[in-house]
Amino acid sequence: MSSVPSTLENSSVRRSIGLANSAARLTLRSAETVTFWAAILLPLTYLPLLAGGLEQAEMLRFAGLLACNLFALVAGHGYGRD
Repeated sequence: MSSVPSTLENSSVRRSIGLANSAARLTLRSAETVTFWAAILLPLTYLPLLAGGLEQAEMLRFAGLLACNLFALVAGHGYGRD
């Protein structure tokens, strides 16, 4: 009765860790891709707001769009650098 895990248990744990690592990498890469393209496309949403002039009620919406664009720029900065 030893407390040392068997080789079968070790390989199962390693496979599980490898699978989790691959899933995490894929998720990160996907999020980076989405934020990169969001950073490119979000400024197009400014045009209708700016064309119609910014009223007091639209200032908060415009500031929110700018904040989202800033987040997308930072989060998607590493896209394509593999």
